[in-house]
Amino acid sequence: MAQTCTGDCLKCSFQQQTYCSAQRTYGIMENQKAIVAILERLEARLVAFSAPAEIVEEKAPVAPGADTKGEVKNP
Repeated sequence: MAQTCTGDCLKCSFQQQTYCSAQRTYGIMENQKAIVAILERLEARLVAFSAPAEIVEEKAPVAPGADTKGEVKNP
């Protein structure tokens, strides 16, 4: 007869606890592989940002009316 897991391992037999532990460990190992793969992809993308690149400095265009110098005009 199959039991539904309640998450309270103390209610189960030692054999069942051992089985569940093995299954959970296997699941964690599979998740770890996926997590490591994601981290490796992220690392590759971050390395591209840290590579020295040519810095281009441009001054912002000065548009008329952009600087009010604290003056408030009423329409």
